Amino acid sequence: MKIQHELTIKAAPTAIYQAVSTQKGITGWWSKDCVVGEQEGEDSVLKFVKEGNVVEMGFRTQSLKPNEKVVWECTQNPNPAWIGTEVISEISAAPGGTKLVFSHAKFDEKWKGQDPFEMTKQGWEHFVQSLVSFCETGVGQAW
Repeated sequence: MKIQHELTIKAAPTAIYQAVSTQKGITGWWSKDCVVGEQEGEDSVLKFVKEGNVVEMGFRTQSLKPNEKVVWECTQNPNPAWIGTEVISEISAAPGGTKLVFSHAKFDEKWKGQDPFEMTKQGWEHFVQSLVSFCETGVGQAW
C-alpha cells in the first residue's frame, strides 16, 4: 500500500530536490528539529512535539538522484506502520513548474483502514501542502 500525491509546483526542480534532501529544506516544511543525512547511506532524525511529547523518527537515505529522485527508508518511528516504509520524491520538469510525485510506500496490507495508516494519510495532507508552500514562497508549516 502507498499514499501518493501528484503535484505541479511553481518552482525549479533544483528547489524541490533541495527541499526534500537537505537539512535546510526539511526544516523549512517538515521538521524544525532534525539532523538530515545528505548523502546516500546516511541517517536522518526528525523530531516533532505532539501533545507535549517529543516524537522521534529515523530514516536512512537510500537513493539520491539530483533533481530527479530521493528515497528515504523509515528505520525508527513510534508508529509501527512506518517501519520499513519508503518516502519517495520523484521530480520532473512540467509546464508551469515542476512535477512532483510524492509517495509514502511499502506499507504492510495489515495496516489498511487502521489508525496508524489513516493518521499517516492525514499527516501527509498537511505536510505536502507545507512542501508546496515552502517551494513556492520560501515559507512552509514545519512542526
